[in-house]
Amino acid sequence: MTINWQFSGVLLASLTMGLVACSGNSAKETAVPVTLLNKASTAEPQGGCGNDAAYTIEGKRYQVLPSAAGYAETGTAAWYGAEYQGTETAGCEVFDMYGYSAAHRTLPLPSFARVKNQQNGKQIIVRINDRGPFDSGDLIQLSFAAANALGIKARTGAPVEVAAITPDQLPAEARSAMQPSNKAVAKAAEPEDKSKPYYVIAGTWPDRNTSLDMFVRLTSVGLAKTEMATAQQNGQEMYQVRVGPLYSQDQIDNVKDILESNGLANFKVVAR
Repeated sequence: MTINWQFSGVLLASLTMGLVACSGNSAKETAVPVTLLNKASTAEPQGGCGNDAAYTIEGKRYQVLPSAAGYAETGTAAWYGAEYQGTETAGCEVFDMYGYSAAHRTLPLPSFARVKNQQNGKQIIVRINDRGPFDSGDLIQLSFAAANALGIKARTGAPVEVAAITPDQLPAEARSAMQPSNKAVAKAAEPEDKSKPYYVIAGTWPDRNTSLDMFVRLTSVGLAKTEMATAQQNGQEMYQVRVGPLYSQDQIDNVKDILESNGLANFKVVAR
């Protein structure tokens, strides 16, 4: 029989609030070392992309700082992951959710910043190579890997301190790698046909708690497009966890790779 799945917005909103509430543990700052740049972060001179003196998004004008020197601010952090994997950043680079990178509205691209999670004292150094966030009031938007290293699970609103650092303040291993990059940037593939969305279905269960566990598991590994749907089947309420909508083979392959790398091989791709 055909099942008409309905997106369960209230359920997801309640779950999101629960995840935010779980991120409030504190720890002594002195007990937590700074995590250095990962292999995806190297020091490079300011690029030509994303560094207009000013730009306007949704009617709001932003002034790009001429230099990152001396910048320090407290605010909140969001993060983004698999739904943008492989797309082009404002800095004309390919977004890698597993690199220690971040988006900022006004810092020059690229630049570096030390980000500290005020809830647990963890610190990392990230490379700013994108613009944003624009759909929230957060100060910075971290890659999935950067958020994970800081112990941030909530998609938005995590309290952080952000302080720009100059190349000579970077760890020695990062300074030694300083050199201009002449690598060509791969352009993000355009969606094939937005009128034909696809979904990767992770599973369907009669038990709500089982589906919630799967929802949390998928969102925790960066699959932000995960959603839960419900339907009546033979008089019984069923819960489906799926990732989508997806509009290209690259997006589908990214989701499949993440699922398989996390031991989830029993999924299927369907068109809606």
